[in-house]
Amino acid sequence: MFDRVTENGKTVEYAYCRACYTSLLKDGKTPSEEAKKRIARIGKECDVCGYTQEEFKKTFLFGCPECYTQMRDIAVESALKSQGMTYADLRNPRRDFLGRGMDMQSTLFAQKRELNRYCEEKRILKSANECTLLELVENNVVSSRIRLARNVRGLEFPRNRKTVDERDVNLINGAYAAAQGLFNARLLPMRKLGKDQKKALIERHFISLALANNDVGAVIVEGDKKYGGVSVMVNEEDHIREQCVVDGFDLHGAYGKLKEYDDRLLDTLPVAYDDELGFLTACPTNLGTGMRASVMLFLPALKRAGAIEDALKTFKSEFGLTVRGVFGEGSDAMYDMYQISNSRTLGVTEEEIIEQVEQAAVRMCYLERVALEKLAKEQQTKLLDGISKSYAVLKGAYALSAQDLMKLLVDVKMGVILGVLPIKSTQKLDETIWSCTSSALKIVAGESSEERDKLRARIVRDILSETK
Repeated sequence: MFDRVTENGKTVEYAYCRACYTSLLKDGKTPSEEAKKRIARIGKECDVCGYTQEEFKKTFLFGCPECYTQMRDIAVESALKSQGMTYADLRNPRRDFLGRGMDMQSTLFAQKRELNRYCEEKRILKSANECTLLELVENNVVSSRIRLARNVRGLEFPRNRKTVDERDVNLINGAYAAAQGLFNARLLPMRKLGKDQKKALIERHFISLALANNDVGAVIVEGDKKYGGVSVMVNEEDHIREQCVVDGFDLHGAYGKLKEYDDRLLDTLPVAYDDELGFLTACPTNLGTGMRASVMLFLPALKRAGAIEDALKTFKSEFGLTVRGVFGEGSDAMYDMYQISNSRTLGVTEEEIIEQVEQAAVRMCYLERVALEKLAKEQQTKLLDGISKSYAVLKGAYALSAQDLMKLLVDVKMGVILGVLPIKSTQKLDETIWSCTSSALKIVAGESSEERDKLRARIVRDILSETK
């Protein structure tokens, strides 16, 4: 079929198959005008998924991994700009995107791993300059997390999928197969989970809100862990987001465990990878290694001293990293905890990312220690009185709301750091946060808020009795 029009005094013919020509007419479109639009989009859209540059500019997300080939100029330009890089950085990166052969003992913290531990039976608040690295971080780094974004060639990114087919089944099966024999994997499809179950998984950092709202999504979790370990989100922003969370300051431990799973995944699925750009991701901000290394920091002294905002601003400008709330991007800081992570993933190695985040975390813990020294010196009576009262309430409470628990735990954790309470470590107290959330207790205790508050208080009393 031909649509003939006169342009600049000449007759121009636009050819269509009969089906397409008929379809355009039914939709009220002029075939010749539609042809001009399509011609204008040549080089500006993806031949595989049909995603256009205009759509990318609106969302800053691509439609499929092949968009990086079809619209390479805008892909590279956007990635460099979002990660604060130049073309020179891209052409001469220090990179080993697959991370093979990383020296796990090469970074700042790992080199100091065997340094002095406390030798006093009763802890004394040392000055920041007197503390070893272990002493600075051991109670202020709550957890460490490594997350890797991976995608499959030839498959549209989740938000761009119009239909569900066997490729989704193959994706989930492949991700699940990679876990077999490595850890006790449980597959949890989102469509089979209730609202409270999803919320509990979000609070325990197994899934994101975006995945919870995707009925085609699923998560693979490690056994019956209440918090931490390996979890793999399928069909979130990327096809696969694998992550490992461990207690304390141990990014290398988290990466080492996750790397085993990632190696298997790369052997199981046709993961999208480019020799120049690294792993291809839905958003250019993750392009390259696809890695986010993050630590959760407990910073109550900086908060109480009114210095937290200035510290975070200095931190971001000096290290070029990202600061988020407890539940990641877009969330608020809660319980005086902040999540810091790398903002650059392109042109750097996994080792360099981990080292950068480690150094930043140590620096922030140093500033926290300085602020705590000042509080202990200038507001000692008020500080110790608050700690003592909060500890007494938690030990004897018959019922506790989630809000009261979190407020009281902040005081008690500060007491542990100061060495004025008969508790050796804050680790058990951190576990309390995740085991006593409203959604977690709702699954056990039902809809009654009174029953949940009573159960929460009983759990806390038991944990405090175990920590002595």
